[in-house]
Amino acid sequence: MTKKSKIIIITTVLSVLALMLILFGAVFCLYKQDVVFVGERENTLNITNEQIINSAGLKKGDSILLIDKDMAINNIERAYPYIKVIQISTVSPIKIEIRIRERYEMYYAYSDTSKLYYVLDEELKVLRISETLPNGLTKIESTILGDSSIDILGITSNTVVCDFLSNENYRSITYNLFFSMINTLNIENANREGIKALVTNVQFAKGYTLKETYDRIIISTNKGFTIDIGKPQIELVDKVNVCFSAIDEFISKGETAGTIKVTYLDNGEERINFIKSDS
Repeated sequence: MTKKSKIIIITTVLSVLALMLILFGAVFCLYKQDVVFVGERENTLNITNEQIINSAGLKKGDSILLIDKDMAINNIERAYPYIKVIQISTVSPIKIEIRIRERYEMYYAYSDTSKLYYVLDEELKVLRISETLPNGLTKIESTILGDSSIDILGITSNTVVCDFLSNENYRSITYNLFFSMINTLNIENANREGIKALVTNVQFAKGYTLKETYDRIIISTNKGFTIDIGKPQIELVDKVNVCFSAIDEFISKGETAGTIKVTYLDNGEERINFIKSDS
């Protein structure tokens, strides 16, 4: 093969590669973004799809293969606290889909440091901050039983809207607690008012035995009964189901107030303990 032929072949190959790169770039460039809203809208009615798309920070012409979806999710959720991005999906070589739902006010917590109330969703994300007591929400607090309050939820005067309170462990507990109550009480997912009306207070606490210190979650209800769950990181859903299901049983027996606990025996069997209220 002559030197001239080699040059022609190399030039042809490079031209083909360049053409492929151009076509590849044209095909796999972001052209369209769609927003799909899951569920009902209340606190986000005035937010348009275009505003959500703009807040993501993604531009037309960006390589769809190199899009930083985590950054886009963070941008949207920081711009609009009441929006939760479920997923950003690539649906074609030029189009992505942003699936979102609304975050709902579920809990509130008070900070002695800032003297402010923090309104939270079920994942303990700060949706708004208020100087006055929010109505119709479940209070979350944290204590060492028999001692002064501790800052287990991480509420400080520097907490801002869009922050998550506490660590991942406690966010997981509140989230699982919420959906456990939905399942146990047969409340529709969208009807959070039933849970808000039933559960008046959720307290993270520390319990003690001679051998260990362990986490507890104490749930106050408007029916006069308190649910006391030890080690909520373990089998929380089952414990919530057992305890809440027991409320109706105790009411049918004429009980009006008391504390319901569930313990698991060494053989794996569960046992309900009921401590009648002195009042």
